Amino acid sequence: MKIRFILIQVMVRIIRLTRYAEKGLSGETLESASLLAGLGMEGDFHARGGERQLSLLCLETKQWMDAQASIEGLCLGRYKENILLDGMAPADLVPGKRFKIGEAILEISDAPKGCFPECPLFSGGCLLAGQYLFATIVRGGIVKTGATMESAGDPIEKEKP
Repeated sequence: MKIRFILIQVMVRIIRLTRYAEKGLSGETLESASLLAGLGMEGDFHARGGERQLSLLCLETKQWMDAQASIEGLCLGRYKENILLDGMAPADLVPGKRFKIGEAILEISDAPKGCFPECPLFSGGCLLAGQYLFATIVRGGIVKTGATMESAGDPIEKEKP
């Protein structure tokens, strides 16, 4: 008897790229963006280095956010992603994991955005805790809406100070 194994690779696609030029203003949807190594998305208010160079959100989480829009007091407007992904679960975006989009390589940082204390879901287990993630840009390059994102390596162990 022959046993066949089929490897199914889920394609992760970039749904939307958004740049926020100034804090508090609406973002600009882009067809393509330049990611600058060690800084962030060119022209983005947050492109200053550190562990929060780029913000990532999975489509499933965004859909949940949209469904909650009518609940008074929710802080969903504080969650503004640079890259909206389809085809990946937030659990797959573990700290240290690297991903390639075009020529750019991203590394998931260990600084997820949490819930805000004034939010009515804060003590009730908001889905957003740990779902909205940040990445650093290891290698810069142009990324485009509709492009695919693929694994570029296993999580890298980092020494903690």
